[in-house]
Amino acid sequence: MSIKDRLNKKTEGLLVPNKVEDTPSSPSAPLRTGPGQMLMVNSLMKESNNKVALLEQRLKEFEGTLPVRLIDADLIVASKWANRMNDSFTSPDFLKLKNEIAQAGGNVQPIKVRPLEGNADRYEIIFGYRRHRACSDLGLPVLALVEQIDDKELFKEMDRENRDRLDLSPWEQGRMYQKSLNEGLFASLGELSREIGIDKGNLSKAIKLAELPVDVVNAFSSPLELQFRWAKLLNDAIRKEPDEILARAKRLAEDKKIKRTSKETLNILLGVKSREVFELPVVIAGRPLAQIRVEGDRLTVQFLQGVWDQGKTRQFCSLLSDFLQKEI
Repeated sequence: MSIKDRLNKKTEGLLVPNKVEDTPSSPSAPLRTGPGQMLMVNSLMKESNNKVALLEQRLKEFEGTLPVRLIDADLIVASKWANRMNDSFTSPDFLKLKNEIAQAGGNVQPIKVRPLEGNADRYEIIFGYRRHRACSDLGLPVLALVEQIDDKELFKEMDRENRDRLDLSPWEQGRMYQKSLNEGLFASLGELSREIGIDKGNLSKAIKLAELPVDVVNAFSSPLELQFRWAKLLNDAIRKEPDEILARAKRLAEDKKIKRTSKETLNILLGVKSREVFELPVVIAGRPLAQIRVEGDRLTVQFLQGVWDQGKTRQFCSLLSDFLQKEI
């Protein structure tokens, strides 16, 4: 509605007819009264003031917030401080995240980026690597917060986000801390500890994990299996028996066909003899009904579904008691 139309609408009913007799020479348009004009002006001013106050209130709600925008995934690159492995993008957790983003039509929770130095049209990830990768794989734009920060602040925010979300492995964290010290982002382990708020002892464990020889890391199915508490065990063993540990590591790396748990791999590297495992099926009338497993001095019996019920518990205990009684 134009200003003229709004004024006419506001002054409707405030106009008085011309008191002069109509003659061919007299004007046909009505005359506005002085009070009518004042009421109209006051009304418009009040309306404008209310709108300005409302806009100011809404602006206050966004004070200090960062701009959020949709950015082409191809325009976003990884930070040099990132150490996330490709294994992170094939895990069940990542596939679940990717499926959620696909169903939502994009990442509901924004990632955070900063403008890439020397190229204002491209961006560098501060945190949100998995969300970015999922959107990239799906051909979707990425919802992102944009902020201009320096390298040290980027590192601190990335580390804090990773620890809060618990989605970066101990080995990846160790590599990230190691790189920040090697490249002089932080002058010392003490400064790094103070800046990111992690105990020096825990930082040392993470870095020792990252400093393990490549052959030892390759002995595991994935470096993502390595745990903080293993850092000292492995480094101490390497100091005492470097040749033996590295020889075992190479044999394990060459023999990945045998599926081992990370704990089994650790024990082999350390020379800890694992308990012998023996399994025997219980077959009746050609049908396997149970499985007996002997591991060291531990024996377990697992019954197939539908074979066992609570009514057989007392009978089983009685038979077991009779069997053990004979051994006393």
